[in-house]
Amino acid sequence: MCILCACASADRIEQAANDAPVNREMWHWSTHITDRGKSRAQVRAGSFQQVSEDEPARFSDGVRVVFFNAQGDTVSTLRAERGEINASGDDMKVFESVVVVARDCTQLQTDSLRWQRDENRIMGEGHVTISRPDGIETGVGFNASSDLKQWTLLFVNTRMRRKKP
Repeated sequence: MCILCACASADRIEQAANDAPVNREMWHWSTHITDRGKSRAQVRAGSFQQVSEDEPARFSDGVRVVFFNAQGDTVSTLRAERGEINASGDDMKVFESVVVVARDCTQLQTDSLRWQRDENRIMGEGHVTISRPDGIETGVGFNASSDLKQWTLLFVNTRMRRKKP
């Protein structure tokens, strides 16, 4: 994937062939993260900046990430205020008012999280709330699949709702 372009697709984020200057800035930025030709995530942000190839690229002004399964179906959508991604596209972090909503309406809320492309996992060390129709779980620290079908919370506090007869 080429983060130099407003919208692009490839297996990894790489510097453009023409060796564009390192200081890059874009608005209404969008890119696809793929793995062996299959979409893993689409990232959009109001602004994008890459100062150095040794540092992660940063994006802000409203971040939206759509995660895909192996079949290319949308499994969840993430929203945050800002984020950063390393040059290989393997590791993305998002910050401030992070909300992930899965296809089955499961919702995860936290202040920051990290997505690992190779494992397709999201994780964080801070406070987290996971809401489902049958209850709410809160904790500190989490590790979850990007579709929110599986998760592990540390220091858990659970509130289950009683099913109506």
